[in-house]
Amino acid sequence: MNTMKHALLFIFCLMQPIGAWADAPEEKQVAEPEMGMPAEIIKKEVTKISGSKDTVEIPAEDEAPEGLVIGKNLKVGMLLSEAIKLLGIPASFDVKRGKESQLDSISIDYPSQGIVLHSLNGKKKVEALEVLSEFKGRFAEGIKMGENFSVLIDRYGMPQSMNASLAKYPEKGMYFSLKDNMLVGVHIFAKNSKILSHQLYKSH
Repeated sequence: MNTMKHALLFIFCLMQPIGAWADAPEEKQVAEPEMGMPAEIIKKEVTKISGSKDTVEIPAEDEAPEGLVIGKNLKVGMLLSEAIKLLGIPASFDVKRGKESQLDSISIDYPSQGIVLHSLNGKKKVEALEVLSEFKGRFAEGIKMGENFSVLIDRYGMPQSMNASLAKYPEKGMYFSLKDNMLVGVHIFAKNSKILSHQLYKSH
C-alpha cells in the first residue's frame, strides 16, 4: 500500500502545474490526494503502469530496464506516464525556473540508469532527455556511451558545429558532450522546445 500511495502522490504532482504545488506546505505534500476528477485520472495512470487497480508493480529504480533504447522506447515527446512506466520510480525530482512561469520545468532523475527526464510546467510529455555517462543502454542508431566521436559522424554525419567538448546537431535537437573525443553525455530536445537548457545550447 505504501508503494501505491507514493506512486499516486508522485504522478499527482506531475499532472499539476508547478505553481499549484511548489509552494504548498510540507504537511500537505505527503497527504493523499482528495477524491474527484484529478484522483480518478491518477488512478487511471497508475492502473496503466501496474496493470492492476489494487497493486503497483514498478521496477526498482536501481534495476535498469533491459533493452533501453533512446529514440525507440524512450524518446522526447512521449507521455511522462509511459516514461515512468519504463524507468520505474525516480530517485528525485527538482523544479527549475524558466524566463516565464509557463517555461518553468521539472527534472526527474534516474541516476543509476543515467537518465534525467525534463518536462515543462503543467505538461504531460517528455520535453527533453538528458543522457548521462552512466547510461548502459543504446541509441536507435546503435551508439553507446563511451564511443569515439568518429562513430557519431558515421551515424549522424558531420555536426553543424563543434569544439573539444560539444558536438551540436540542432536540426536533430541533439547535443553530444565529449571528453578526449569520447561520448560522455547527450541532451536531446523536442522540436522547437522552449525549455531553458535548449535555448542556452542554441545560443552558444
